[in-house]
Amino acid sequence: MQNESLIYELKKTTQKIGDQTYEIETLKNLDETIDMICNDLREDPFAEDRCPYFGVLWPAAQGLAIYLSKMGEWLKGKTVIELGCGLALPSMICARLGAKVTATDFHPDVPKFLKLNLANNKIDINYVSMDWRKDRLGTYDFVIASDVLYENKHPRDVAESFAAHCHKESTILLADPGRSYLQTFADEMKKLQFRSDMFVREVPVDGEMREIFIFSFQKI
Repeated sequence: MQNESLIYELKKTTQKIGDQTYEIETLKNLDETIDMICNDLREDPFAEDRCPYFGVLWPAAQGLAIYLSKMGEWLKGKTVIELGCGLALPSMICARLGAKVTATDFHPDVPKFLKLNLANNKIDINYVSMDWRKDRLGTYDFVIASDVLYENKHPRDVAESFAAHCHKESTILLADPGRSYLQTFADEMKKLQFRSDMFVREVPVDGEMREIFIFSFQKI
């Protein structure tokens, strides 16, 4: 299908997370969409920034969603911010578990997808357009993100944004598929006086199980 408010071809997928089912509108084909939007960067130097990588349910987001779903009552009444939310499945998990959620991203089409998916699942969360390099939105009980370390400048920027949104008792949860900047990010968090624990969750991808690394950080 093609939604009239979006220029993308979409498809609806069903995700079973814990004992809950979620219907998520995603891009029908990421590669074809990128070719359509980003095929000639010479004419528009900003086209690459508009490439909709957010429009796919990446394995790290699924891994984080699975991890959060097992937290149950612990999230009820807590404040949560998701950085670089994309399709915001982890945010929706938290909201269904009773958390007060703020989802954030920088791509201008994220709120359009989010509106569709919140309506599909009868979930209400707050959305704020945010550049994590400079914007600060206060402190939260949980700061969460998935697969946000894909450029060499991201480890420090993400670490500083995480820290800025934490109070003394906050927990940071980061899901990552094992990208090359993960250790650099962990080092940046250590410099900011955060200790960490690491867990592994397996996510089915194309018929195979893929390991996703979940890091939990708390202020020392």
